[in-house]
Amino acid sequence: MSDSSGGSGFTPTRVKTKKDEGLWIFSFADLTLILMSFFALMLSMSKPDKKQFDNVVSNIQEAPTNQAPQGLMAVAEDLEKVIIKQHLEDDASVRIDVDGLMLEFSDRLLFASGSVKASSQFVGTTDKVLRVLSEAPEHYKITIEGHTDDVPLKNVPGFKSNWDLSAARGITLLNLLSQRGINTQRMRVLAYAETQPKVPTKDKKGKELEDARRANRRVVIRLD
Repeated sequence: MSDSSGGSGFTPTRVKTKKDEGLWIFSFADLTLILMSFFALMLSMSKPDKKQFDNVVSNIQEAPTNQAPQGLMAVAEDLEKVIIKQHLEDDASVRIDVDGLMLEFSDRLLFASGSVKASSQFVGTTDKVLRVLSEAPEHYKITIEGHTDDVPLKNVPGFKSNWDLSAARGITLLNLLSQRGINTQRMRVLAYAETQPKVPTKDKKGKELEDARRANRRVVIRLD
């Protein structure tokens, strides 16, 4: 037998493989290509919401300790101060999310049952809250949302349904803001009736059901 170092007469042993043993790699490569193409297509079709992105960025960035908060964060802080000073914590709240600033009022603060006329308590105690909104930078748009509970509206003159009531209450609040100098072209009213409950009422009874319905009767003001 010849020595392998001499390079003569030596034949390497071949490893025999089954005919279909390595074909799985082709299926794997095809699947990988399909997935990459799918995600590339989804990315190319997506349309990032610049306004929401700006809201997130501007509101998660902390201002330096020697500077006052800016933008919606500053408006939110002013609103919270007024809400606490006027003892409205149970009937008003404010928060910021990706859609902007949300100020929520319970209906018991705003209106009497089945009425669209602003209560004297609301006009008297929340005037400063509305003034903070009127002083917000003019580039922010204002959306007023009217929400009701799921009890069908009956025997309320001038209103056939909760849709009518929620729209009319939103318009009432729009008029109050307009009286404080906010340009009506910056504002719009959306009526949701009972279609977007804050607290689900399904399977609830008694006091739990009434508490849920009370939470759902509200007006929301959004700045974005």
